[in-house]
Amino acid sequence: MILTTIDGMPLYSTSPEAVAHAIRIGLKGYHTHNFGARVGYMAGVSHNSTTNNNSSTQTTTPPIPNPVAQPNISITPSSTSSSSSGGGGGY
Repeated sequence: MILTTIDGMPLYSTSPEAVAHAIRIGLKGYHTHNFGARVGYMAGVSHNSTTNNNSSTQTTTPPIPNPVAQPNISITPSSTSSSSSGGGGGY
């Protein structure tokens, strides 16, 4: 889970998340930052190595899954034709 971003880089709640992000952007390891009363984990062995990374994915965070799109269903009532002779009903 991303806690916040610092200098455009995500700060994760766990070190495995930070390491996975480091691999995605061509870095190794992680370093820590204090965020409120928590310790957060950021990709790269130091903040300078992370923010100076020239990778094109440097500021890309993991995509947030989109909710499943509902199919666009159009319901058209079937046309049932009933024919009546309109003749008085047989009384």
